[in-house]
Amino acid sequence: MQLLIDLDNTLIDRDGGFARWAEGFVEELGGEREDLDWLLTADAHGYAPRRVLADGLRERLSLSTDPEELVVQLMRGQLPYIEPYPGVVSQLQRLRGAGIPTVVVTNGRTEQQSRKLDLTGIGNLVDHVVISESVGVKKPTAAIFEAALERLGSAAEPGAVWMVGDHPEADIAGGRAAGFSTGWVRHGRSWDEQGRDWRPTVQAETTREVLQLIADDASGFRVASPAGE
Repeated sequence: MQLLIDLDNTLIDRDGGFARWAEGFVEELGGEREDLDWLLTADAHGYAPRRVLADGLRERLSLSTDPEELVVQLMRGQLPYIEPYPGVVSQLQRLRGAGIPTVVVTNGRTEQQSRKLDLTGIGNLVDHVVISESVGVKKPTAAIFEAALERLGSAAEPGAVWMVGDHPEADIAGGRAAGFSTGWVRHGRSWDEQGRDWRPTVQAETTREVLQLIADDASGFRVASPAGE
């Protein structure tokens, strides 16, 4: 068995860290609560381009700040506030102890994502890291998953590989299309609301719970089918 796993909002609480940082940042810029709410929504869980957010802040708050300076702050300011989700570190250690190779597969800029891995210590708990900017392709494209398996020197059959993440399209649909078993982190959402006629192999509210299910599966020498059937 091999494990591919997303970084932002799966291993680390990216949205929580961004929100904690943004509260003070917006206040420093002279913004109000509604401006903070706008920023958190416009951020789109990190998928919105930072330049778009910077331009939006300048317009909303009538700022004269250099837009490039705002872009840098929007990218880097959150980093000290980001932490692993509860139980993630111990579950990764358990999987490593069981001899299960683990690869972080994340969309984003190489420098930014590498800093998150270093600051949270996650980088020391996995075998390899694949970042979209470094390989020139993003999830859910099949090539990024192929790059992850190449890091492992793996010729494993798809049913022996898991893809774990929070994003229904990039992580779960992408992993399923590659033939992997999938583990979805719900974060309060319902799969029935995702508009798909299939389900992840396993799903749970938190990353710790999803990894627990996979660790239990590994210890029982059983691998579920990609479609969860």
